[in-house]
Amino acid sequence: MPAWSAASGHDFPSPFVRFWQVLGVQVFICPPRRLDRNAFVERFQGTLSRECLEVYCPQTLEAVRAVTAPFQRHYNTERPNQARTCGNRPPAVAFPVLPRLPALPETVDPDRWLHVIHGRRYARTVKPNGNVEIDGRSYYVAQHLARQAVVLEVDAPTRTFQVWQRAQAVKRLPIKGLIQQPMAFEAFVHRLEQEACTLWRTSTRRRRLAG
Repeated sequence: MPAWSAASGHDFPSPFVRFWQVLGVQVFICPPRRLDRNAFVERFQGTLSRECLEVYCPQTLEAVRAVTAPFQRHYNTERPNQARTCGNRPPAVAFPVLPRLPALPETVDPDRWLHVIHGRRYARTVKPNGNVEIDGRSYYVAQHLARQAVVLEVDAPTRTFQVWQRAQAVKRLPIKGLIQQPMAFEAFVHRLEQEACTLWRTSTRRRRLAG
């Protein structure tokens, strides 16, 4: 689902990106179809497509899971891997012992991602009603700035957008959608899934109307 993934088509962090930022993982977004920027992932996706998905052509999510699970075992334990680190051996043979991953937290700060983008600026054009839209939410700026360009700068400590117009501070807007309290990890994941679904439905509806 594009709205859940990093390639959401929006400049504001997508739910998927926010998920990793909340966990303290630094996210690097590579342009699509750029093998030179994302070689390892692109190579695996190509192998998965050619040797599994294009062979079985699954039509549902359940069917995808049914064919990819055995392929994953085959890829890791049987299929020779030509990467230099594997030496033409299956990954599980070349690396029988992997580093232990840290345990998932029981609770998280669901707004931690905001501090990662502190100071980042987002350009918008004010709509005729005086609003701008960011992250699927509307913010009222000013009616007299209709059809003019403004910049919204993230101020993480105050949890606001500082609105600039031609290097002049216009107003501050409280950032919507923040939780402002710790949250159980499972509930946090569920919330991001719901946000992703909402973004997907909204973008799909807009494409249909535009088409």
